Amino acid sequence: MTVQLDVDAADAYTVLTTFDKLTEINPAVQRVTVRERISTREAVLETEVQVCMLWFCKLLLQVQDMRWQPTDNAGGTLVAQVRPAESNLRYGQAEWRIWPCEAHSCMRFVAEIEPDFWVPPLIGPWVIRRKLEQEALQTSEGIERLAKQLR
Repeated sequence: MTVQLDVDAADAYTVLTTFDKLTEINPAVQRVTVRERISTREAVLETEVQVCMLWFCKLLLQVQDMRWQPTDNAGGTLVAQVRPAESNLRYGQAEWRIWPCEAHSCMRFVAEIEPDFWVPPLIGPWVIRRKLEQEALQTSEGIERLAKQLR
C-alpha cells in the first residue's frame, strides 16, 4: 500500500520511529515495550495489537527486530522482522518507507504475516488482508495527525 501524507517526510519518519507513540498512532496497538536498544538504528520491540475481524478478535503478540535508516533527503525506511518463537505469528515482516513527494510525503507499507493460530480457511486470508489494509490506513492517518503536532 502506498499513501500520500499531508506532512513533511522528516516529521512523518520521526513519528514512525518514536516507538512509545505507536499506541497514539493506531489504537489497535495496545502496548509497546522496547526490550532492548541494540544500536542507534536497531531495537527489539514487544507489541500487543488487538485485531478484530468479523466475529473473531485476537491479540497479536509480537517480538520484532526493528531496523531503521533515515535518508539524506528526509524520510527513511523502517523494517520489522518477527521473532516467531516469542510471538504468536509463525512468520512476519513489514517495511515502511517514507520519502518526499508531491503532496509533502509518501509512505509505502508492505507486510507479510503467517499466524500461529487458527484462521477460518475460506474467508480468513481475504479478511486478514482487508484488515491489514484498514490498519495501514489508520496508521498513516495517525502518523499524519501526530506529525502535524510537531510543527
